[in-house]
Amino acid sequence: MEEIILQQKNTIVTLFNEKLLSVFLEKITEHHNTMQKIENLQKNLIGKTFTNEEESVAVETLYAYKNELENIVSSYFLSINSDEVVSFNDYYSCLDSHLETLETSIKRIQDRERFFGLETDSKALKFRKGVKRTLFNVSKIPLKTANVFRKNKKEVIFWEQEIPFKNVTAYYFKSELTKNITTVLDAVNKEISEITNAYWQIDNAIDGSIELLLSDKKEITFSDELLVNLKDLPTLESRIEQHKIAFTEIFEANALRYTEALYKADTFELSANFFNTNNIESYQKEVFEKSQKEGKLWQNTFSVLESDWELDIEIFKIIFSVIFKYDVLENSIDKRSNVIQKELDCIKKYLSDVKSTISKAKTKTEIKSTVVSELKNVKKNFKKIIEETTIRITNQELPLQINQFEENVLQVLKTLSTKRAISSDMDISTKTSNSSINYISPYELVTYQSWPSLLTKIKEAKVELNLKVTSFIDDINALAQVTEFNLESALSLFENDSDDVISTENTPEKVALEGLDRSEEKIEELKNTLANLNISNGELLLPSIKKFEKSILELTDTENILEIRLSIAKAKSIEKSKLLKEKVINNVKNFVPIAVNYTKDKYTKSAVRVKNLLIRTGLYKEIADVNSDLSDFLKQAEQALDELPYVYQRLFRSETLQNDALFIGRTEALQNLNTAYESFGKNHYAASVIVGERGSGKTSLIHHFLSQHKKMPKAIFLSSKENISEPIEFISFLNTSFKKDFNTIEEWIEFFNTGKKRIIILEDLQYLYFRKVGGFNVLHLLSNLITETKKNIFWIVTSSKYAFQYLDKSIQISELFAYQIEMNEIDKQTIKEALIKRHKISGYNLYFEQPPAAYLTKKFLKSPVEVQQEILKEEFFSDINKIAQSNFRIAFMYWIRSTVKVSGSTIYMRSLKSINTSFLNKLSPVKLLMLNSILLQERLTIDDIVTLSSLNEQHTKNIVHALYEKGLLTMENEEFYTINIFLYRQITSLLKSKNVIH
Repeated sequence: MEEIILQQKNTIVTLFNEKLLSVFLEKITEHHNTMQKIENLQKNLIGKTFTNEEESVAVETLYAYKNELENIVSSYFLSINSDEVVSFNDYYSCLDSHLETLETSIKRIQDRERFFGLETDSKALKFRKGVKRTLFNVSKIPLKTANVFRKNKKEVIFWEQEIPFKNVTAYYFKSELTKNITTVLDAVNKEISEITNAYWQIDNAIDGSIELLLSDKKEITFSDELLVNLKDLPTLESRIEQHKIAFTEIFEANALRYTEALYKADTFELSANFFNTNNIESYQKEVFEKSQKEGKLWQNTFSVLESDWELDIEIFKIIFSVIFKYDVLENSIDKRSNVIQKELDCIKKYLSDVKSTISKAKTKTEIKSTVVSELKNVKKNFKKIIEETTIRITNQELPLQINQFEENVLQVLKTLSTKRAISSDMDISTKTSNSSINYISPYELVTYQSWPSLLTKIKEAKVELNLKVTSFIDDINALAQVTEFNLESALSLFENDSDDVISTENTPEKVALEGLDRSEEKIEELKNTLANLNISNGELLLPSIKKFEKSILELTDTENILEIRLSIAKAKSIEKSKLLKEKVINNVKNFVPIAVNYTKDKYTKSAVRVKNLLIRTGLYKEIADVNSDLSDFLKQAEQALDELPYVYQRLFRSETLQNDALFIGRTEALQNLNTAYESFGKNHYAASVIVGERGSGKTSLIHHFLSQHKKMPKAIFLSSKENISEPIEFISFLNTSFKKDFNTIEEWIEFFNTGKKRIIILEDLQYLYFRKVGGFNVLHLLSNLITETKKNIFWIVTSSKYAFQYLDKSIQISELFAYQIEMNEIDKQTIKEALIKRHKISGYNLYFEQPPAAYLTKKFLKSPVEVQQEILKEEFFSDINKIAQSNFRIAFMYWIRSTVKVSGSTIYMRSLKSINTSFLNKLSPVKLLMLNSILLQERLTIDDIVTLSSLNEQHTKNIVHALYEKGLLTMENEEFYTINIFLYRQITSLLKSKNVIH
């Protein structure tokens, strides 16, 4: 028996050391190594001093420290935040395998000690053993009696015992060992928690220095005193030795009890039933569940410790990131300001050259001649320089930089965690119950408590910068007028002076030069304005950023977090109850009006159906025309845009988007274009056509596509200013575009097939044909050019939707393209986002005025102002969607035409509910066909329209003139007639209803 016990102990002690003890010692080693990493990271700060002038260096250093610290902390806690039961898995698995090799039971003769009392036995046990011995003796009387007469006497042996060997081994080395080892595990976890907390406290001390730097910009020094408490922490060797002894003692004590149990099993001292399989399994389950529960309680402690520490790190990383983003904003504005200053220097140089030229003139004749010459140059050249300068200045998009700062900060805030565990009464050295843990969302706390006030200041900064840029551009535009006026004033002095020698007082030369001096002084003022842009922004934004920093630093204190969380919950509850109450009241109040409106609606629709039936049968005729108010409205859309602030004009006038920050939607079309380019890269035929209505965003899509592929060949844009229908015109168009002098398409094919691969964007396919005999020759020529250069040129062609449909039916144009990318309808939410995003960048506030009284409901009139604004806003965007239906340009024009006025930093809007376009239904077939002709080619000259018309020239011109005067047509470049974009949707819908287009 002793040999069996020794064998089991040797086998299981090997399993224990290799599969269980090593796991926990490795856990201790991993923790020690992690803490060493943190200590080394903190030691890197020791001895460093940051002065006021080194704030940026300090922030970069501390951000790097926090970032690396976060990586270490999160990585470590991720590895230990698993069930403690997992630590036993390998041991259990190997032990179970070993148990399968054991005999279920072992029979042996009971030891003498089972019958005779020992000194260590209790009196009761000694008595029971006496009874047992007596019974044994009585049972052996027959044997002893027989032995008297036997020659070969039989030995008198003690009773047998049947030991449940397998179950006893499982009980002591699985269940009991797991139970007894809990105290050592508690000691290990407590030590890990306390040592980790020591390093966290050092980090807290570092945080205190950082807060001083952020608040007062004082000089900070990280001294050795930060790490003084680390001297008291145990070494890895002492930790391992201490816990190894504790583990071993537990195992040895368990093995001793196991040995005793084997000798006593199946005796009255230890019943064999105690070790039956059901009892063993039940006990194992109970022990495992308790062990798992204990492990989860320590996990709670580690989870709270991790969350609290990582939240502190997150907060400081957010603060540093906002500082970085503000630095980016300042650098971006400085960079753009320097570019603008160079533009101003060019203007100043031009003015200096003019001054120099005038100064060199000595006689009256020379001065007059010089002033006349320079005045002509100012009118011709200087105005052009000013115009080009204002465009380049506007392209610097200064206000957009603050919007980008806002977007950047929002992206930073989105990195905040949404769930963290905190406990207000946690003892870091003990297990933590579930009931003492609260969960918070740092993202919600920051965005609700701290971000709104900073966002308000950012919006104010945008408005202020927009006003400055607008004023800046106005001042630059005025330079040409000021210079011209002063030179004209100088010339007027010659009319009253007949002397050949110019006097020194009030001379034309002096007047001219003084005027130019004032223009130069104005330029210097503008330079100063530029130089002070960041100062102005700083005065507005920096105090708010400091306030934001102070506000989120409160989240590093658990008590503050709980108070803020309570305030947010209370505010949300009040808000929710108000909305619910309003909803119930409004539902009750509006039931009757809704029923009435429903009845009226049904009646109106029925009346319209009857009326339309009477009209179709000729029993009713209605005379409808465009009144003067509507005609003026349709013709003055562009004028309305000109009256808005310059920044607003630029945001909404340019339908072709080249700024990625404003691009939205068109995911499928963009993916298809990317697929086509990938196919071209594999030498497959990849000619692509983008088909969409006018204003659907075809060119904007291309610009966004190109911006995503920085390494692709430079794209060449081709767009004809004229309508082309003859091959010679097409060859000439290519020659002009590429500055060549070829005569045939074969020469162009050879040219495109030589050299590097290129990307050519040919815009407006509808300008390259004419609906007459031979009018498709250019398209046939283009087809040949595309197919013959397919391997060296990635062709992207854009076409209006209805022109492409016509060409596909006429000459199967779609066969030319491997990829046909449709600019399909987009949802109203995307249109809304596009409009709001552009408006938001302007920095202006938005106020919706009430529509005519007929459109106001009782619900609306009784609602508070805030609710009214929300109702008007939703109705406004609903009205836009009805007209625009996924067409960006129409949506933009509707938005612009809906502006009522600009007052201060607020733009007032009113929905155009009163605009009635039902007159379109009364247009004659001749007018509809003319509109269709223009739609199919998007633009036509009056001569083109006459050619296509079946009427005589004068009659055709009269109809075109009438359509133009009534606002159905607009002029482009004073040459081409196009459909008024404001009526584009209604006209296309009308033509579809007449089966003219599809």
